[in-house]
Amino acid sequence: MVKLVALVRKKPGMATQAFRDYWLDRHAPLAAAIPGLRGYRINIAGDPGDMDPAAYDGSAEIWFDDRAAMEAGLSSEAGRIAGEDTAAFAASIAFLVTEEHVILPGGAP
Repeated sequence: MVKLVALVRKKPGMATQAFRDYWLDRHAPLAAAIPGLRGYRINIAGDPGDMDPAAYDGSAEIWFDDRAAMEAGLSSEAGRIAGEDTAAFAASIAFLVTEEHVILPGGAP
């Protein structure tokens, strides 16, 4: 299993709620249509409280069976459409291709 992690900065001047709404309601369905996708999560940064603000406004995690499936999915028509759509809400995106190591399984209680 390969996971692509995208670290996202919102467009300058874009309100946090507008960023959240666009990403979840408009972009997510486009990205979810990428062939070979095995999992997809979006994480929107919240108020850091007493901690320093993060360098990113959110992250996405998408899983594929292997690197070949990831490359095929991202280069597909659906992958191209989703990739082009990021310009509507993201100023920049940094990508990490990762191998996940689960220390404690997550999930709803």
